[in-house]
Amino acid sequence: MDPDHTPPWELIWDRPNARAHDGPRDRWYLYKAPLPSAEVWTLVWVWSTLLTLRQEARRRRNLVAATEALSALRQRLASPKTRKRSAAEIDLQVAQILEHYHVGRYLKVRRSVREEHRYKQSRRGRPGPNTVYRKITGRRHDIEWTLDEAAIAYDQRSDGMYPLLTNDRSLSPVRVLEAHKGQPTIEKRF
Repeated sequence: MDPDHTPPWELIWDRPNARAHDGPRDRWYLYKAPLPSAEVWTLVWVWSTLLTLRQEARRRRNLVAATEALSALRQRLASPKTRKRSAAEIDLQVAQILEHYHVGRYLKVRRSVREEHRYKQSRRGRPGPNTVYRKITGRRHDIEWTLDEAAIAYDQRSDGMYPLLTNDRSLSPVRVLEAHKGQPTIEKRF
């Protein structure tokens, strides 16, 4: 194995892009693991270049959409007539956004409390030189988020890859992939 733990992938299919004539080629690589799975089944790793591109694009789309949703929440919190006042309510809303877009690993959101001060006369009437003012402190919640580049880079290394398990040890890795690709046809017959 290489020092960066990249397995020796074997190119199986190299065909033109089926959806876009000027798009990148559809390349499929296989790697048969030297050790079996915990159930002592043959383990074959599959890597598709087009699947890699699709997963990267989906991650970017989800990050942009989640960032827009968090920005909208932040604007609502900054509004003077916001209805989201409790910390638990805000945390729930943030968790729902991160879960909806599946970006909880990539966006780290932090809630903070800002203090706003305003001054009001202690008594009614027209203000004069001896008017006493009292300080009224209000607390408003705010959210900030950062992108976890290390988590994104970690997941990018496995984009487009997935394992296939088989209990038939006589099948070659290519036959395992062909059987996997023919599975929808078999299921339609039943």
